[in-house]
Amino acid sequence: MGRDLAIRLAQSGARVTVLCPPPSRPIGARYAEYASHGRIRVEYENEVEVLRLPSFTYPQSGILGRMWESFSFGWHVYRYLKTCPERCDVLYANSWPICSQAFIAKLSMKYRVPLILHVQDIYPESLQGKLPQILHGIILMPLETLDRWTVRQASRVIVISESMRLKLQNTRNIGVEKYVLIRNWQDEKRFELTPDRREACMRYGIPKNAFTFLYFGNIGPVAGVEYLIEAFRTARIGNAQLVIAGDGSAREACRERVRKTGTVRVHFISDPEVDNVPLIQCLGHVCLLPLCKRAGVSSIPSKLITYMLSAKPILAAVDPDCDTAGCIREARCGWIGDAENVEWLSAKMAEIASLPITLLDEIGQRGRSYGLKYFSKAEGVKQLANVILEASTSERN
Repeated sequence: MGRDLAIRLAQSGARVTVLCPPPSRPIGARYAEYASHGRIRVEYENEVEVLRLPSFTYPQSGILGRMWESFSFGWHVYRYLKTCPERCDVLYANSWPICSQAFIAKLSMKYRVPLILHVQDIYPESLQGKLPQILHGIILMPLETLDRWTVRQASRVIVISESMRLKLQNTRNIGVEKYVLIRNWQDEKRFELTPDRREACMRYGIPKNAFTFLYFGNIGPVAGVEYLIEAFRTARIGNAQLVIAGDGSAREACRERVRKTGTVRVHFISDPEVDNVPLIQCLGHVCLLPLCKRAGVSSIPSKLITYMLSAKPILAAVDPDCDTAGCIREARCGWIGDAENVEWLSAKMAEIASLPITLLDEIGQRGRSYGLKYFSKAEGVKQLANVILEASTSERN
């Protein structure tokens, strides 16, 4: 999304500089070509200047490490812009919460530069399930105070869902006029052609004749992949398999769970190439979208968008009031059950595996139509670029 936005702004005649950390995801990936040795690495991509700052990165799922990652990136951004001889017309921040955003907001206030803040998830509320109850008041309240101050410095706050807007509006005490709803997007052109499933099965070593449930995405602590494994194990569907594609901090724990429980016909695959997303997703007859309780209340996982654009029916185990559930209901492209409900998930897997493929295709096509309408790159990047260009114009005037 950042690349799409930068290219669109450059094509409009704006001079764009991207400040970003060195790549570090998914966990275990190595990017030797981006080694900075403590220096800023300067590159040019599609007439856009890209500065990779030598900030600390932490792909693992640890609160302290992630907070330091956020602090480090914010500090490097602050230090660079503070010493930069040229002042920018507008700052756009789609960065780690909470610390890096606060550093950027401080710069915005110091130099009176409009700040467009893009919120992908609401912090520190998203940390509640990861901290002991006794620490909530000690840690979460100061962080929420800091985030409230940060949001107030922004000229515009980009939110990705209506529930996110309502949550921020109610907890940050900021008027509705500051918020702009722009849904995340994927490049729909990558999903125009349907890949050959036989080729994909051969490439990734997956049996081609079994009914396939596919999970594709980050395998982290709130992804709920362990519930998929347990549901598939208890469903005992004869000619079915579960494919788990992706990386993340909980991947090895999930592999160990499969080994210890003796669950058969579960395959783990990994491919960091983003261009291969459609190829991997064509493996599945049905795509799976689990989340731990309250994990998806204020955000929409990117896998929902790619599942839809790949025309795959979606089996979701999420909170019923979250935006993900709302999108699936509105699109009529799948089935929704409560988060962490293994019994329901298991029964639904068995039921779906017996449905005609023609019916599954029809359900998947409804999702694709919805995805093209609401999650396409063409519309999303235009809306976001316009917000930034308007802020830049108002500053010059």
